[in-house]
Amino acid sequence: MTKIQKVSILILLLLGIVLILSGYYIQKNYLSKPNIVFILIDAMRADCVDPEEIPNTITPFLSELAKKSVYFPHAITPCSWTKPTIATFLTGLPPEKHKVRFSVRNEDPSAPVSDVLDEALLTLPEYLSKNGYETYAMQTNANLVPLLGFAQGFSNEHFIFGNDAPASIVTEKALNLISKAKPPFFLYVHYMDPHLPYVPPSEFLELFKKPEGLDEAEEKYIEPRAIMNYLTELVYYNVGKREEPPSHNFSEAAKQELWRRYLAETRFADSETEKLVNTIKKRYSNTIFFILSDHGEEFWEHKGVGHGTSLYEEQIRVPVIIHGRGITPKKIDNVVSTAGFAKTITSIIGLTIPSQFEGSNLLKNNGNETVEIVTWGPWADMGLNLKAVLKYPWKLIIDRNNNKVELYNLDDDPKETINKSREHPEIVKELMKYIQTIPSSQSSEFQENTKAIPTDLKEQLEQLGYL
Repeated sequence: MTKIQKVSILILLLLGIVLILSGYYIQKNYLSKPNIVFILIDAMRADCVDPEEIPNTITPFLSELAKKSVYFPHAITPCSWTKPTIATFLTGLPPEKHKVRFSVRNEDPSAPVSDVLDEALLTLPEYLSKNGYETYAMQTNANLVPLLGFAQGFSNEHFIFGNDAPASIVTEKALNLISKAKPPFFLYVHYMDPHLPYVPPSEFLELFKKPEGLDEAEEKYIEPRAIMNYLTELVYYNVGKREEPPSHNFSEAAKQELWRRYLAETRFADSETEKLVNTIKKRYSNTIFFILSDHGEEFWEHKGVGHGTSLYEEQIRVPVIIHGRGITPKKIDNVVSTAGFAKTITSIIGLTIPSQFEGSNLLKNNGNETVEIVTWGPWADMGLNLKAVLKYPWKLIIDRNNNKVELYNLDDDPKETINKSREHPEIVKELMKYIQTIPSSQSSEFQENTKAIPTDLKEQLEQLGYL
């Protein structure tokens, strides 16, 4: 064999290796199904993310990422607190159909029970698992434990629960979970920061100026146990279940300090989200990230604090960011509902969309949606039964216990302070078509199930203010 022939063979071999490696790279990064990473930042308000505020000191990473993503600043959650909302994300069904409504049903105080996600329901992780995805979850909210049905579609070793774990631990454990993952995979990461009781790391708290005039006695009211007691008293007073107002009032300085701690926790979550996203992008380039919140948070805008107690904008408006391979950056100002989360993911992957997955595909939004939102409150004995319909710019809220009606024009009155229901009975009549006197859940084929709350879960729910 001549030298030229040997060189030719060597070149052909090298070309073959290059072609094989190129084909593998293209298959892995462009032709194969993308990994899906679902990052849930509990209780993060929509106004915490703002790409137009430069610099954004609250969420510098997410606000910058929004510019490189499909970003929805006006997304609406299906419920104003976690458990029903996540059940909707996982099943594609609205809360009135999947029937997960309460954290605690305490009709019998000696034996409280909690709502369970029906096993008959198909969950998004189950569907993805059946279609070749490895599924992983790093869960930190005690309302969403396996006992209550929220681990459907995850194997035991791929579902980690750490009650109210700080964001830094969540990031670490989530990355460890997928360290040996074989694409395609689905990863669900639930950050509890900035959920109550607002205990941020000192280095993040110091980024925000402490209000003047806050004395030591008031600071004690903001500590975890005290703020939880205050919140419970305020909620029950506002809904008429308690005759006396809370045992103390918050000064303006104390309110500002509570807001400061909330912002510091949000900044902490933003920092850890940055670590998680950047690390995964380096390891797995063919990944699409869905970053959103389950609900907002109130700070006395309508005389309340926290979430799950009303359907005003501060509790139901959330930011949504979709980022990754194949996602063309775009800001979508239309009103959309996050109830279409499961359908959107299934569509992106290219799978047949199960009939159970209701809602609208977020990426095929052609205009403002008519959005329905509900809450019964986290505790059954709150006695709430609220439903809202948002058909921009009009928003109707009805208390179905007493047929109290509120109508707001969000263009003219974004803070929802002027009830227009008497001035516009025709708008009320139009939107009332979406509100049934008897909740549709009563006719749903899926069962309303409960389970007794064991001692360890009682303690975990108590830490979060649910018991």
